[in-house]
Amino acid sequence: MTDALKPYLAEIKFFAAVILLVAAFLAGHHVAEVKAGKAMAVYKATAAEAAIKAQAQFQADHSAMETQFNALSAKYDEATREKPPAVADSVRADVDSGALRLRDASVCAADRQAAAATARSRAADAAATQALADRVAHSIAAVRAGDAADKREHDLGAQVIALQGILEAERK
Repeated sequence: MTDALKPYLAEIKFFAAVILLVAAFLAGHHVAEVKAGKAMAVYKATAAEAAIKAQAQFQADHSAMETQFNALSAKYDEATREKPPAVADSVRADVDSGALRLRDASVCAADRQAAAATARSRAADAAATQALADRVAHSIAAVRAGDAADKREHDLGAQVIALQGILEAERK
């Protein structure tokens, strides 16, 4: 029987070598696949840990900005709240109405002009205060819009990560 196989010995050796090479390739491929799987598991664990840390940092930053925003809002409310009239205003009004009398007559001939200048000055102050209140209101609106955009971006990012997880699961 060995004499019958002698003419085919070269082909048998060739096919045996091919079979050994294919077996070695498959074994190497399997080992590489196992290593890649382990590396992927480490990467996913690291990525999940980084995502948790990033979420915690985001929450801390968000809380700090929320505290600052609340302080700014309280400051705005305080600035725009109507204040009681000052003593100088009430004295001037009482003297003009006759409810309060001065001991001596006023020495200022332009007393009515001073009152008009005071009223103009108060009007300018009120306009400046209103402009400040408007700027603060616009700033608060901008911060709220930015906050809403940040939340939307965060939600969309979470949605993208979830969709990537679904695609990855489907591929397996």
